[in-house]
Amino acid sequence: MTTTTSERAGLTMLLRDIALPMALYYVLRALDVDALWALLAGAVVPVLRTGYVLARHRRIDPVSAFVLAVLLVNSAVAVFSGDPRLLLVRGAWLTLPLGLVLLGSLLAGQRPLLFRAVCALQPARADDLERLWGVSAPFRQRWRSATLWWGAGCVLLAGTVFVMAFTLPVDVVPVLESALTVLCVVGGVKFTRRRMFAWR
Repeated sequence: MTTTTSERAGLTMLLRDIALPMALYYVLRALDVDALWALLAGAVVPVLRTGYVLARHRRIDPVSAFVLAVLLVNSAVAVFSGDPRLLLVRGAWLTLPLGLVLLGSLLAGQRPLLFRAVCALQPARADDLERLWGVSAPFRQRWRSATLWWGAGCVLLAGTVFVMAFTLPVDVVPVLESALTVLCVVGGVKFTRRRMFAWR
């Protein structure tokens, strides 16, 4: 079974943006670093990556700019307050807007955001997907349904992270959030791929 470029990119993203910060947190905690500073260390990874892209390409895309702004504001608020729980919800501040935008695209756009994202990530199939969109009502409905589930899932994930962050012990939340996020992303990707490749 071969691994596609998009699958490799997705695995790299999960390792870089979820597994690495979580591992770094627990390593620092094992060295008796305060929870607040251990969580801040995990936030350095995406900041450095965004800085590298900006330095190399002299540009920053809107999504990266939004992520960077959320991380910086969230980190500043947590440092001034001294409350590590405010850092535990940083992922929710990213998934909540994503979920709302996905849901909003069902109302405001000609094509749902999830469909447009898949076309961008699968350029070799984009023309075929666009053709099917134009001629098949069931095909359009499948993508609207998938977008609805992705949007609702992101909103639900964000809400779950908020609840965990403020009710569970601080040291338990990073591993639970990471596991939950990976489960949601992998499950969502498999669900979307089944819908897309069912129309070969």
